Amino acid sequence: MIDILVCIIIFIGVFTQSISGFGLGLVVMPLLTQVIDIRLASPFMTLIALTTLVSISILYRKSFQFKSIFGLIISSSLAIPLGIEFLTKVEQKITLTLLGIIVLGYALYSLLEFSYPVIKSPKWGYVFAFLSGLLSGAYNTGGPPIVIYGTCCQWTPEQFKSNLNVFFLCNVIMLSVSHLIKKNYTPEVLRLFEINVPILLLGLIVGFSVSKFINVWLFRKIVLVLLVGVGLQLLFKVWLFY
Repeated sequence: MIDILVCIIIFIGVFTQSISGFGLGLVVMPLLTQVIDIRLASPFMTLIALTTLVSISILYRKSFQFKSIFGLIISSSLAIPLGIEFLTKVEQKITLTLLGIIVLGYALYSLLEFSYPVIKSPKWGYVFAFLSGLLSGAYNTGGPPIVIYGTCCQWTPEQFKSNLNVFFLCNVIMLSVSHLIKKNYTPEVLRLFEINVPILLLGLIVGFSVSKFINVWLFRKIVLVLLVGVGLQLLFKVWLFY
């Protein structure tokens, strides 16, 4: 039963990512932690993200602007090991609480549609990227800081999909190496990944096939509303049962 639930969660996350260009970690991680231990979910999610982002980055490679994110990749890479160390050392109740706050906070912030300031100095990008690396290392949810930065830089929709996916891909490569060094790829992690490779590919195919028929703005709103519920449910469960 647990394997089936994991497969459903992976399909939803990959489908969301292929359509909107974000949401893989934000959707999958809080849901996975309802089913499996967060220390198992994090390295497993890294393998899923690596495969997904390689596919999407190839598709949107023509819109990629390397100069826009090279410094961001370096800054984020420096923070990733710190995030992984945090996950392994801190009590699970605290890590899950922070994950719930991050998911809920980002979803509410996006739904309220605050006006974003225009960022002209690239130095701010290093700060956002470092925060993204910390969240990626701990939770595979490095999206919010870098999405906010891209919005403030007024990236086009094409640049968003391309730059974000390549940025996250570089993050995931660094994450994969870090998890490998930490010996976090246990037989159970590899078993879950093997089972979900066909599900992942199905999510990509379905997502790319229907994306042209879907109102992306409306889809993102629906995802954000669902993330509010997921964040609240995660916080409720942590403080009620842990």
